[in-house]
Amino acid sequence: MSGLTILGTSTRAAAFSAARSGFTPYSLDAFADCDLTELCPAVRIVRYPQDFFVGLGNAPQGPWMYTGGPENHPRLVARLARLRPLWGNAAEVLAAVRDPWQLAAALAEAQLSYPEVARSAAGGAWLVKPLFGSAGLGVRRASGRDLDTPPRNAVLQHYIEGQSCSAAFVAAGGRAVLLGATRQLVGRDFGLAREFLYAGSIGPLALREVEQATLRRLGDVLAQRFALVGFFGVDFIRTATDIWTVEVNPRYTASAEVLERATGLHFITLHAEACQHGRLPDVPLPDSPRTFAGKAIVYATHDCVVGAHKPWSVRGRESLTATDSAVADKLIPPKTPDPFGLQWPSFADLPPAGQRIAAGHPVVTVLADGPSPDIVEATLRERRETVHRDLDRTG
Repeated sequence: MSGLTILGTSTRAAAFSAARSGFTPYSLDAFADCDLTELCPAVRIVRYPQDFFVGLGNAPQGPWMYTGGPENHPRLVARLARLRPLWGNAAEVLAAVRDPWQLAAALAEAQLSYPEVARSAAGGAWLVKPLFGSAGLGVRRASGRDLDTPPRNAVLQHYIEGQSCSAAFVAAGGRAVLLGATRQLVGRDFGLAREFLYAGSIGPLALREVEQATLRRLGDVLAQRFALVGFFGVDFIRTATDIWTVEVNPRYTASAEVLERATGLHFITLHAEACQHGRLPDVPLPDSPRTFAGKAIVYATHDCVVGAHKPWSVRGRESLTATDSAVADKLIPPKTPDPFGLQWPSFADLPPAGQRIAAGHPVVTVLADGPSPDIVEATLRERRETVHRDLDRTG
C-alpha cells in the first residue's frame, strides 16, 4: 500500500477514508484522538499552524494532502509543497478561490447565485464572516455597528434564508464531477449559542433535476475558473427556487465521510486519481437514495472531564508532538486492520479518558446510518444525548 500524509485541524475522517482506499495514512492534526492513533501514526500539532512544517518534514517520504484549516494559510501550503508532493490545490489556487470578491465575480459572470458581499452596508440582513475561517467559526448576524465597520479580516455577506447544504465534487483539467450533496446541521439545530457553527451533516440529499444541473454547472465553472484539482466542497443555501453558493472549501470536507458511508465510494481514491493522473470518475447520482448517513459533532456545554464510559471514551496510544526532533524514531507501529474491513463507527474522534474539555469545544463525533434522513437524525440526537449524560455524570 502507498503512504499518504494527511494534515489539518482534524484528519480522522480522511485517514480512515485513505485506509479504506488502500493507502497507509500518516496524520498531523490538533487532536490525535484515540481512534486515529489506533489506526495510524498520529502527530499532534501543538503550535498551530507552524508545527505542520516541522511535522511534514519528519513524515515519511511521499505525497500529502490537507483537510480543514490549512486552506486559510496559502503561504504555509506553498512552503509545505516544497517538502513533499502535494495532492490538492496549490497556494495560488487557495488565495483566489477563498477570496470572496474573486468568487463573486466568477459566479456573476456565469450567472450563478452568490449572496452579495460588502465592506459596509446601509441596512438589511447581513452576516459577519471571517475571511480566514472554517466550520462556521466566527460567523454571526451583523449588528448595527458591524454594518459601518466590520471586524478586521471579516466581510459582510447578505443573509439568505433557506436550507444549509454542502455539495461534494472532484475536479481535474478544468472539469468537475458532482459526487453528491448533504444537508448541514448547524448550531441552531441543537440550540447552541453559535447558531452558524458546523455541527454535522446528513445525506445524500435528494436533489431535483434542475438542482443537479445547477450544481454540475457550478462545479465546472469553479474547476475551470480557479483550476481546482482533486476533492472539493461547496457550501450553499438551498431555497425553493435557487442554489446560492456561500463559500468554496478546496479540500476534503467534514461532510465527505457521510457521503462515503451512504454510497460506498472511496473519495480518497477519486482524489488521488484526479491529482495524480487527471482522471475523473463516472458517478451517476441516484434519483431516490435508499441508504442515508449522518454525523453530528457533540460540543461541551460546560467544562468537563471525559470519563471511562464506553463506547465513546477509550484509552489510546499516546500521541507525539510535531516539535519532537526524533518523532520519526519514536513512533510506535499502530495496529494494522484490513483497510477494506474497517467498520463504520457509531462514535468517532474519541478523546482519552481523563481529558479535560472546555465549554464550547468539541468532545466527540456521533455517526449513524438508516433508511431515511429522519431516522438518521433521530439516531444522531439519541447518541448525542448519551454523550451529554455521561459528561454530566463526570462533571
